[in-house]
Amino acid sequence: MSYAELRVDAWNDRSEEAAGRIAREIAARHDLTVVGLRDTGYAGRRHRTALFDRGGLRFALVPGGRPTLGYDGTRFRPGAAQAASYADSAEEYGLPPLAEYVDAMTSPVRDVDLPAMLVAVEAFEPGEMPVPPDDPRVGELVASLDHRGDGVGTVSSADGLTVELDATGRVTRAVLVEEFDHDEAMAALADLGLRTTSPDEWEWACGAGATTLFRWGDDSPDDGYPVEHPTGAHRTPNLWGLAIGQDSYRYEVTTEPTVVCGGDGGVVTCGGSGFFLGWLTLATAYRDGDFGRWLASDDGYADETLTRPVISLG
Repeated sequence: MSYAELRVDAWNDRSEEAAGRIAREIAARHDLTVVGLRDTGYAGRRHRTALFDRGGLRFALVPGGRPTLGYDGTRFRPGAAQAASYADSAEEYGLPPLAEYVDAMTSPVRDVDLPAMLVAVEAFEPGEMPVPPDDPRVGELVASLDHRGDGVGTVSSADGLTVELDATGRVTRAVLVEEFDHDEAMAALADLGLRTTSPDEWEWACGAGATTLFRWGDDSPDDGYPVEHPTGAHRTPNLWGLAIGQDSYRYEVTTEPTVVCGGDGGVVTCGGSGFFLGWLTLATAYRDGDFGRWLASDDGYADETLTRPVISLG
């Protein structure tokens, strides 16, 4: 069989022996190493996760299916704190009723057929190139700290070099980030034998079939923005084992230049627009069309171009 045809139920119904055999065959076909199989749980649901490694980049098997994606804002029943937060935001910014706003800021409901695929566990920056700790540029940047380096964890230069230091001042990681536009980022992935997710694939990868507003349910904290919560359901790997949709500043580009997922670049948070609006940016089907179009325009600017690499199984 083509493993692109592997559906969720068929995968989870396999015996451990059969699942292990499939994982090894997938690894052999795609020059990967099997990291392991494990039973995972998220938001009350269970799944068998298969993890692979390719040159230090980790992938998880995301089975295929015919899921219902998108969200119907009229279905949302906010908690008291969510409703109160939105009411304050609506009064200040002249927003429509809550259900109408949620509907406008999420993708439309639709049924789609999606193949099984391998999806990167972490977001990836195609323009981020590792630099050896003994590179002269690293030495110059660290030396420029002089005695101010005590306690400095990360330091960056104007030309895109970022160096991470431990408590003793030893360089633990150095990367040089080159600014890429959308086309350049897609080309860089293709050079690695990878591609990024389509908007539909991103939603499936993030929500894993959850029908709630967020992949963990409909609730959201009322005491801060996502970036202010270092722990919680949004920081936990999802049902497929992916670290995704965790920080609204770290949005991800898709195959569609005007569609970004997983955040809004921090627009709501920076503007102090309200806690519910801040958490809404992590909704599985969240779409800020204005931000996406601006980002793809000649006026758009991004400090980083995060992608979610995919290995097709067809």
